[in-house]
Amino acid sequence: YNELLSGLPNIQLPLTKTDYAENIYWVYGLLLDDDLDVDAEEAMRRLLDKGIGTRPFFCPMHMQPVLKRKGLFQGEEYPVAERLYRKGFYIPSGMALTDKNIESAAEEVRKMFS
Repeated sequence: YNELLSGLPNIQLPLTKTDYAENIYWVYGLLLDDDLDVDAEEAMRRLLDKGIGTRPFFCPMHMQPVLKRKGLFQGEEYPVAERLYRKGFYIPSGMALTDKNIESAAEEVRKMFS
């Protein structure tokens, strides 16, 4: 995905390596810039229409219904976590994916955001 999706404007790809870690790509997340009119939910819907399965980023703890019902995080806001949840999603990843699967998913993402 790194090679196939590099250079797309307004989309942040996962870091490949830092001074202290190297990405193992357990999942492959895309983060949409705030200037894009589309959010993760809409992007996932459009990709699903093209046969590409996706998953949302994890829901922030303060937004999870079970924790709200327990009275936790009342009145608290976490704008970074909220933005990641609103603008981020995962595209297909895993050992069973073929090169063709990856190329197809990347092609649909490129079409949507080029």
